[in-house]
Amino acid sequence: MWSVKSITMASKIPVIRNTNYLYYVPQIAILLLFIFILYFSGSEHYLIIGFSLYFLLSIYLKVLIPKWHRKGIFYLKKGSLQAAIIAFQKSYDYFQRYSWVDQYRAFTLFSTSQFSYSEMALMNIIWCFEQLGDTKNAKKYHNLLREKFPDNKYS
Repeated sequence: MWSVKSITMASKIPVIRNTNYLYYVPQIAILLLFIFILYFSGSEHYLIIGFSLYFLLSIYLKVLIPKWHRKGIFYLKKGSLQAAIIAFQKSYDYFQRYSWVDQYRAFTLFSTSQFSYSEMALMNIIWCFEQLGDTKNAKKYHNLLREKFPDNKYS
């Protein structure tokens, strides 16, 4: 159903990696903002503190906000496809409810992915249903992916 352009196959689960390199610009700007604020506030170790604040914030944002996405990936790696579907559905629901977080993910999650978390959730749900042989639900979510993300090259 999908032609996967670039994948890593450490396990039998395909991983699509599409990076939008422009999304690094806001991250660098935030890092520089921390450094400048600390520098102008007179902090002696403004570089170390600035990098540390940026690092801690990026870890915090990547761990707490997309927690259902991370749980879905965890279940995929364990081979628990039903649990992965539930986790990805919760991730999709969260990012539909708070669509601004997903839309501005370069700022809110420090994400460089070309795919939104909602889009990734749907793609993962489709893959799980296909692996389970549930073509009816796979098609249902494939249609939803096509409807919500018409420019998705895998739909």
